[in-house]
Amino acid sequence: MNRPKLRSRFSLVATIGLAIVWVLLWGDLSLGAALWGILVALVIQLLFPLPDVPELRYFRPIGFARLVVVTLWGLSVSSFLVAVKVLAFWRPTQNAIVRVPLRSSSMFITAITAELITLVPGSIALDAGERWVLVHVFDASTPERIERARRSAGDTEATALRAFGTAADRALLEED
Repeated sequence: MNRPKLRSRFSLVATIGLAIVWVLLWGDLSLGAALWGILVALVIQLLFPLPDVPELRYFRPIGFARLVVVTLWGLSVSSFLVAVKVLAFWRPTQNAIVRVPLRSSSMFITAITAELITLVPGSIALDAGERWVLVHVFDASTPERIERARRSAGDTEATALRAFGTAADRALLEED
């Protein structure tokens, strides 16, 4: 089994993030709590090194902000639609399992896409592989709704590619 190479370096972003979590957990915004938070963050990174994730080198804050906004919007809209479908109990829903092709061969992008699909109510990513994801669609009453679910999964991947994809991955978006 090939294991990913572990990082032995410290990350400024991880250190700040962990220190903020420490201060929030203590509930005390003081210099002492912040210094202890930084110390604890450094010890955590030393004792538990993370594997190197090459895609994180291509992180784009604007793309990530768009990913967050699109996901929150999807959560809102789909929560409403699922609630409407559930409350209309006299009309049974038809479900389907759909294989959705993906553009990128990156397992990191595939994992993010699958997680975001699962996060939004009304769909669940059941399985994923290289360049595909298997999605359970809550409302598959018409072929148009199935195609909309495929497009939605493709749009989710495109948003993830804009946030974390390499230049080659983003070029795949231009081909479509």
